Amino acid sequence: MENILLTISDIEKVSFLSPFLAVGILILAGFFGGWVAHLVKLPHVTGNIMGGVLIGPWGLKFLDYSDVNSLAPLSTFAMSLVAVSIGGHLSYRRIHNSLRRILSISILEVSFSVLCVMTAVRLLGADWPTTCLLGAISASTAPATSIALIRELRAKGPFVKTFISTVALNNILCITLFVLMSTFVSSFCETGEAIQKIDKALIKTSYQFLGALSLGLLMGWISKILVSRPHLHDFTVILLAIILLNGLADFLTLSPLLVNLFYGVYLANSSQVAERQLTTLVPLEPILYVCFFTLAGVSLHLDAISVVGLMALIYTFSRILGKSIGTWFGGLIGKCSSRIRTHMTYALYPQSGIAIGLVVLLSNDLYIHDEIKQTVSAIVLAGVALAEIIGPICTKAAVKSAKEDDKDRERLVEFLSEEFIKIDLKATDKWDAIKQLTSFMMKTHRVEHMTEEELYDSIVMRENDMSTAIGNGIAIPHGYISKGPAIQGVMGICREGIDFDAVDGKPIKLILLIITPDDKREMHLKVLSSLSRMMSNEVIRNRLLSAISPEDAMEIIEGEEARDYNYFLEETSLAPKVIVES
Repeated sequence: MENILLTISDIEKVSFLSPFLAVGILILAGFFGGWVAHLVKLPHVTGNIMGGVLIGPWGLKFLDYSDVNSLAPLSTFAMSLVAVSIGGHLSYRRIHNSLRRILSISILEVSFSVLCVMTAVRLLGADWPTTCLLGAISASTAPATSIALIRELRAKGPFVKTFISTVALNNILCITLFVLMSTFVSSFCETGEAIQKIDKALIKTSYQFLGALSLGLLMGWISKILVSRPHLHDFTVILLAIILLNGLADFLTLSPLLVNLFYGVYLANSSQVAERQLTTLVPLEPILYVCFFTLAGVSLHLDAISVVGLMALIYTFSRILGKSIGTWFGGLIGKCSSRIRTHMTYALYPQSGIAIGLVVLLSNDLYIHDEIKQTVSAIVLAGVALAEIIGPICTKAAVKSAKEDDKDRERLVEFLSEEFIKIDLKATDKWDAIKQLTSFMMKTHRVEHMTEEELYDSIVMRENDMSTAIGNGIAIPHGYISKGPAIQGVMGICREGIDFDAVDGKPIKLILLIITPDDKREMHLKVLSSLSRMMSNEVIRNRLLSAISPEDAMEIIEGEEARDYNYFLEETSLAPKVIVES
C-alpha cells in the first residue's frame, strides 16, 4: 500500500523546473487538449485534463508530482475564485421561488451518495472507519468543472440555476459531513470508541462551519464598504480579499473553499454594488481554469486505479448510482419539471478539487491510522480519475439535452426570469395588484435609489393618465425611474381576474409590471411592443394561465412559441416592427 499515496512521497521532491516554465507548459498543453476535445465534441475540461495527463508522469514526463506541489497556490486560487462565483449563485432574490427543489435535490443526492457508497464498500469488506470516510468524500461534486462547463456552453435557465445552486449546497454539506466523519474516525482510532467523543466532533464541525461563515461574511462586509468608494480599484479589492481569505483560512485551519463560498454568498445578497463585484475577476477565469484542470490531469494517479481495482470501480459507480437516485427523488419531492428532474440525474457526476482537498486534509490527521488514510486516498484518487473523464461528458450532455446551452445571451424581455414571476396573485382591485407587484419588485430586484412608496407612486401616476390594460386579459403597468442598470419587471398571474378598466371590459389575469430608467426609453418601446404581441398569442396566454409554478411559466416564455417575441438581441432580424404608445 506504500506506493499508493504518491501525493505524500512524490510531492516532497524538489522540482528543478522553473515555475514560470511549468505554467507555460501547462497552458500550452491545456489549450492543445481543449482544441482536440473541441474537434471530437468533448468538453474542453476533459481536453484540459487529458492534456495534463499527456505532459505528466504518465505521459511525456515534462512535469511531475513535485511540480504539482510547487504550483499548489495557483490551484488554490483558482478553486477560491470558483467558490466565490458559486456562492454568488446563492442570491436569495434569484432562488427564492426555487428553494424547495434546490434544497430537496441537494439533500437527497448527498444522502443517497453517502448511503450507496457506504453500503457498497462495506459489502466488499471495508472496515467502518474507511467506509465512513469514503461515504463523506463521495458526496462532493466538482464546482470548478461545473462552472467551466456552464461558461463553455454559454448556458442559462432554470436547469442551470438549479444545477449551480445544488453544487454550492452540495459542497457545504460535503465539507461539514467530512469534518464530522473524520472527527468520529479520529476518536475511534485514538480511543477505540467514536461515540465517546461525539461532543468533540460536533464542536469541531461547528467551528468549521461557523468559523468559515463568520470570516466570509466579515470579509464581504469589508469589501462592500471598500468597493463603494470611487477612488479604490474594484479588481484590486476583490483580488486582495480572496488572497487574504485563503491566508486566514489556512492560519485558522478552516476550509478555504467554504470561506470563499460564504464570501460570494454575502456579495450576492448585500447590495447592487457588491453583487457587481462577482464579475470583477471574470477576465482571469479562462486562463486559471485551463491551468487548474491541466494541473489536475498532471496530478492524476492512474496507478491508483490498478492498485485498488475493484474497490475504485465500486466506489465510482455506487457514487454515480446514489447521485442519480437521490437527484430523481429530490426532484420529485421538490416538484421539478420532468425536464429538470430527468437531466439533473446525470449532471452531478464530476468530482475533483474538493475530493482531493479532503484527501490532503485526511493525510494531515495524526490520529487516523496510516493504513486507513492510504486506502481511502487511493480509492478516492482513482475515483477522481474516472469521474473527471466520465463526469464532464455527462454534465455537458445534460445541459444540452435540457436545451439551455447557448442561452446566456441578452434577450429583449430579459427580466422575465423564473424568480420574477408570481403565479398566485390575489388582489381586490388594480391598485392592490400594482401595490403587491411593486412590493414583489422591491424584493426581487436591486431598486436601491428609491423607496417602495416612491416606486408605487410613479407607476400609479402613469396608470392615472391612461389604463395600461391592452385587452384579452392583459395589463402592462409601467413607470420611469431616474437611473438603474436595465429595464426591470415582474409578472403576476391572477386567475380570478380583476377589473383594470380594460378597453374590451374583460377582467385582467396577466399583469406585467415594468420600470424603465430614463436612458432606456427607446428599448422600453420595443419591450412593450414585444410583450403586447407575445401576450396576444392565445396559445401562450392560455398556457401561462395554466402554469403550476414560476418555473413552468418561464418555460412557456422561453419556449418556441415565444421565440419570435422574446428574441435574443443579437438576432436583430427577429425584431418586432410594431411599436405601442408608452
